[in-house]
Amino acid sequence: MSQENIQEVIGFITGITKSAEVNILSFQEKGQPGAIALTIETRRYHELFPAGDPILGIEMVAVLQQVGKKLQVVSIYDPEGDFIAADEVPELGQLNHQLDDVKSTDVYTNLIADRQKAVDHIDASTSELEELAREHDNASQVPESKTNYGDPVTDQGGNE
Repeated sequence: MSQENIQEVIGFITGITKSAEVNILSFQEKGQPGAIALTIETRRYHELFPAGDPILGIEMVAVLQQVGKKLQVVSIYDPEGDFIAADEVPELGQLNHQLDDVKSTDVYTNLIADRQKAVDHIDASTSELEELAREHDNASQVPESKTNYGDPVTDQGGNE
């Protein structure tokens, strides 16, 4: 990125319009009567604001880069907010890569594979497995005990 065509604009986000493909931020530059519309692809919007929608009406800095005849939003941040350098969170890059990979986010497939690994790791003889199955069947045939607490309003009846 060339520094020559990057500018910082201080102002306020006054509104957010969302759609499936793009999100539009109404951004009013400090000291200006009108607002500009900053169009951001939905995918990039979540990269710019990973914690959710920004708070409206607080002072923000929009970093814009001119690409051809268009202005592209590089970042938007609260100059008074907490700042964590990206190099202090090395897992962040890995997380974004994982979110892009559909197979790695398929929890059920991973759980099934983990369960199969655990089952394959069981080292028991056939007789031991049959004994466990008999114990399970015997335990499941024990009748449930039912307790009669009586009438809670009159405090009558019930088993002790």
